[in-house]
Formats: sequence, C-alpha cells, structure tokens
Amino acid sequence: MKRKEYLLLIPVFLFLVLTGCIGLNPLEKGSLQGTVNGGDGPLPGVKVEVGEMVALTDVSGHFLLENVPAGDQYVFFSGSGYASAFQKVTIIKDGRVSLSPEGTISLLPGTDENVRNSIFSLYQYGFYERSKEESDSFLTRFPTSSFYSDVLFIKGASFFYLGEYADSIPFLSSLVNGYPESFFADDGQYLLAKSYGQGQSRWGDAITAYRKLVDNYPQSEFVGPSYAEMGDCYYIMESYQDAKVVYELARPFGGDVERKSIYGLAHCYYKSELYYKSATLFAEYVTRYPDNDLADDAQYFEGASRYRREDYQDALTAFEKSISYYPNGTWYNGILIVPASMFNKGLCLEKLGRSLEAYETYNDIIRKYPGAQWADGTSLINSAQFRIDLLKDTVL
Repeated sequence: MKRKEYLLLIPVFLFLVLTGCIGLNPLEKGSLQGTVNGGDGPLPGVKVEVGEMVALTDVSGHFLLENVPAGDQYVFFSGSGYASAFQKVTIIKDGRVSLSPEGTISLLPGTDENVRNSIFSLYQYGFYERSKEESDSFLTRFPTSSFYSDVLFIKGASFFYLGEYADSIPFLSSLVNGYPESFFADDGQYLLAKSYGQGQSRWGDAITAYRKLVDNYPQSEFVGPSYAEMGDCYYIMESYQDAKVVYELARPFGGDVERKSIYGLAHCYYKSELYYKSATLFAEYVTRYPDNDLADDAQYFEGASRYRREDYQDALTAFEKSISYYPNGTWYNGILIVPASMFNKGLCLEKLGRSLEAYETYNDIIRKYPGAQWADGTSLINSAQFRIDLLKDTVL
C-alpha cells in the first residue's frame, strides 16, 4: 500500500509548540546573519523573513537581522527566479548567530520541479499559509507542468488544514475531477469528503465523496477511514441501518478504524433498540480499549443497554464498573458521567428489590455531586430527589 509524503505533516499549533516558536520571551533578543547564494554566486535582493521581521540581502548576498526573539526560529528566503527555502535556527540572547557553520544558504533555480518541492516542504512542516500563497504563484506560472496536480492538491489541502473548507473544496474537486490518475487523487478525494462533512456539515455530499473514494481507489490507504467516517455521517443523519452496513465494512481494517467502527456500531444498535448487540459491542470496546477517551462513555452505555433489556443485575455490574473504573469520566461537553451512573445504579437496585441501597445511592449523589447534571445539562439532582421522595412515600 502506497505511503504518502503528506502524512508527515504536523498540525500547526503542535508544530509551533514543538519547534519552540511559541512561548518565546520577546524581551530576550539576539541577531542573525548570513549569506544567500545562487548558482552563480551571492544573490542580492533576496527577501529574508523571521516572524514579522524582514531584511533584503545586499550586493554581496549578505543580510543581518537584529532584535530577533531568542529561541528556535524559522527563517524564510525568497528571491525572484529561485525556489524559496527555509531553515531552522536558534537565536541566542544578546548574541549574533549565523545560518549554519558556513553561514550560507543556497537557493535552487525556480524550475517547476524545484518550486513544487519547496512548496511541498512548506506544506509538510505545517506552514499552510505560505504553501497556499506559493501554490497560487505556481499554478499561474506553470499551467502545463507535470507537477500541476501535486500543487493543486497542496493548495486545497492547505486550505483544509487552515479550516477554510469552503475554499478547499474547489481545488480538491478540480484535482479529483481533472486528474483522477494523480498520485494524490485519493488524498484529495478523502480531504474533499472531510471538507463537506466535518467542515460544512454537508453529510450527504460527504457520503457521496467517500463512496467515490471507495469505488475509484479501492487500494487506497483511506478506504478504511472512509467507511468509518461515512458511518459517522449516516449516524448523524439518523440513517442507522446504512451506518451499520459501512461500520461493518470498516471493522476488518483494524487499528483505529476498527476501534471507531465498534463504537459507532454499538451506538447504532442502541439507537435501533437492539440492546443485546449494543451491550455486547460496548463491553467489547471497554475490554479492548479501556484507556481510550471514549471508554467511559462505552461503559455507561453497556449498563444502559443491559437495563433496557431488563438484565438488571448485569446492568448494575456495568454501572458499578463505570463508577469505579472511570471516576473522572465525562461526556463530550465535560459533564461528569459518574452521577448518571450512580442514578442508574439506583434504578437497578430498585428493580432488584434493594430499595434501601437505592435510597442511599441517590442520597450519595446529592451529597457528593450537588451540582450534578445529565449529559444535556438538565438537573440530575432533581431526578435523584424525586426518587428519594418516591421511595419514602411508597417503600421505606
């Protein structure tokens, strides 16, 4: 299965943190100097950028940037007729550093291949604004280049990773429609589907795009993720039967795709009121992925599924596991799961004829979690108090 260079990219924020470009002390500064060469010697007039600081090389190709924030920085070079370049440097407080031990950097001639490679390097390192801008220039300058489709992909993908989904769609569509045999056609088809789905909530268009990937690129590494994400789209649209079909198709791909598919499939069965199947899958999820951030949710829904089947003893066991295994577990919105598990534990105890224990459980909720809420933000305390009052009036 082919590997894609672009998968080496690092999300922008994480990239900046790792490289030290975030959190620099602006009061600690140093200087940077160097010389920029071309094929025939020093290059004058080359633009040198570090953050918002800019300098031009002189007639000898030399530049000097002063008052540069100390720490790790990236320096960008661009000159007319040459492919751009960048280099990482470490600025020392109150010191003057050079680009490299030799103090020089050489720019390559601005051929379509060299420019494509420089744009791709920017993209790989997460400099999406720069890769987007330089892609514009390339597409204008080299409309017949054999690398045109590569840069078309980079342009659309850069928009995607900047969260500018409406702008990513035309370029990715042009790639997959105009260059279906391109090396990056399946990548583009996948990001196009995600642009429709996670980007614009156009779930039907996303499903169509995912299906095109599966049908047109059956050997692509994105087939498994496409099935799983297609299932998510169907689930959001409440087409649970369709979601189940594609989640099942995703499971054999293993890894993270299988994990997501088991979770989605379990919820589809729960929504379809097939509680035995949902309980089995939620239990499988917790067993296989106990430390995943959705395991707390799955443990709760195993209990909820068993309760709906009137398997009250097994439901009780599942809710007790939720309480003991995931005491800090939360729903997607940060609301604690434990109070809900405790409430349902109380319901199970009532069904099993253990009313006093249920009463004590409801009181524990009020005592330990006085502001407890259900996942939708409504008061769980009111629900617990209602059960307490009902038990007082009818049983205790």
